[in-house]
Amino acid sequence: MAKKAKTSHADSDFIISFVASPEKGDRRSRRTDMLLQESLVELLQEKNLREITVSELTDYADLSRTTFYLHYDNIDQLYTQLEENLYQQFVNLLSASTDNSHPIQHVVATADGKSTIPIIAIVCRTIEGNPLLAATIINNPNGQLLQRIYTAGYDSLIKNLLDVYPDIPKYKIDYYYAFIVHGIVGMIETWLLRNQEEDVEEIIELLTDYTLNHLQYFVE
Repeated sequence: MAKKAKTSHADSDFIISFVASPEKGDRRSRRTDMLLQESLVELLQEKNLREITVSELTDYADLSRTTFYLHYDNIDQLYTQLEENLYQQFVNLLSASTDNSHPIQHVVATADGKSTIPIIAIVCRTIEGNPLLAATIINNPNGQLLQRIYTAGYDSLIKNLLDVYPDIPKYKIDYYYAFIVHGIVGMIETWLLRNQEEDVEEIIELLTDYTLNHLQYFVE
């Protein structure tokens, strides 16, 4: 079981909030929806998604089972909605800071001359600023949030690399992308399992170096 995440003092620009699904209707229904999401994430600090029951969730939220079933068919459906809400907020953060495709290979220089990859920096700072989000990611083995975020730039990466290196077979770029995405996700999960002991800037630097070093494969 994952440890509770430590308290964060991250930039408020990277704080993610719970958002009720638009189709939930009136204000009361939307408040209930957010309460269910918040309660699920609180429980995910303590146990795996598969171990959480509807009764446990409704007791924690101080709601009736009938109320839960007015909103969702089961816990998995609630989690799917929660993950979709989180993903859309990540996309909004990324879109505000980069172009809409936010590919992994998009590199910019920082004020001190170092290279950074915006999508990596934004995702890491968002996770660092949302301790409950960390628990959500790490305690659901079937969750696809990180993979969805990083694979969002797949088409852009393929096009850009083929433009720069037209002689590279596409299947090699596919393998590179899979290698990088799974590597980044694995490193972030390890960081979360270590209770974010390393400073977020160090993790961003490690992930950036990891990605750029392997990009040299195409240069060579």
